[in-house]
Amino acid sequence: MHSSEPSVPAGLEDLLDLSVRLGSDLRLVQGAGGNLSIKTDGVLWIKASGTRLSQARTRDIFVPMDEAATREAVLVTEALTPYVLPSAQAGGLRPSIETALHVLLPHTVVVHVHGVGSIAAGLTDGVEESVRTLPADVDTVVVPYAKPGVELARAVLARTPADLTGDRPLVLVLRNHGVVVGAADSATAAEVLDRVEAHFRSASAPPADVSTDSGPLSPPGTVDATAAAVLCAGALTPDSAVFLGPAPFGRIDGGPPAADDGSPHSGFVADDGSVWLRPGLGPDEREVAASLVDAARQTDGGDVSTLSTAQVDELVTWEAEKWRQQLKR
Repeated sequence: MHSSEPSVPAGLEDLLDLSVRLGSDLRLVQGAGGNLSIKTDGVLWIKASGTRLSQARTRDIFVPMDEAATREAVLVTEALTPYVLPSAQAGGLRPSIETALHVLLPHTVVVHVHGVGSIAAGLTDGVEESVRTLPADVDTVVVPYAKPGVELARAVLARTPADLTGDRPLVLVLRNHGVVVGAADSATAAEVLDRVEAHFRSASAPPADVSTDSGPLSPPGTVDATAAAVLCAGALTPDSAVFLGPAPFGRIDGGPPAADDGSPHSGFVADDGSVWLRPGLGPDEREVAASLVDAARQTDGGDVSTLSTAQVDELVTWEAEKWRQQLKR
């Protein structure tokens, strides 16, 4: 294990700027979602669980870890705090839930976001055809849904070549989850991410006001019949299950839902195409809901995959997610 105080690498400065940019874009990051990392001089600097990328310039959100020791440990344990460098352990920050994915990829910089374009693409089997028209200068892999953390890292390893190197950009389209980009530096990772999301996006929902729970999340006419069916199909992503419940959206005739009507839904699609949220939801929940509305508008029909009851249960009872929930603002 490293015992000396690590010097902050120059590449981390670029990563901080990228973190703020991505974390300020609701189409890419919602709440404390998303995670970034950089490997340098034997240290893995990775975003801490429960922190917001948008705050990268105003608070410490990156945790330095012993890269080699972490790589050895991640496939056998999710208790990774012992691999945080001793100089940083007093801060009490936990490494990202996705540390295994970041440290096992050979790329210097790894970016993972919940982009509405890539989420929408990964909801149907059409994603396999769609990725074939992505730029040829990157390696692109579609990864079936797996629980975040160790299970997702194993799913990625099963789909990527054993001789994968960090020299060539890599795009992982995670079904029902988002997208990962691995690259040699922050600038390349950002450029590839922008191209991939632009490739998958079509219509974008009108800007949602997530700062307040008064009025609709999205105005009338936002959601057509196709998008409404997608939203009401079930839990589409891990964050939709964790923040909005196993059945995030249901139908409503119109107007705001009652605060306590016994419904299992956190959000509602009205007949006029507006979207409403149950009163009292916090910023994280509202941001996740807004991104789902946007993602649903990107789909073109067809059979949409959702998380099973068992998959939802293992997320909401997962200690790592309970920890992240405790930290939400």
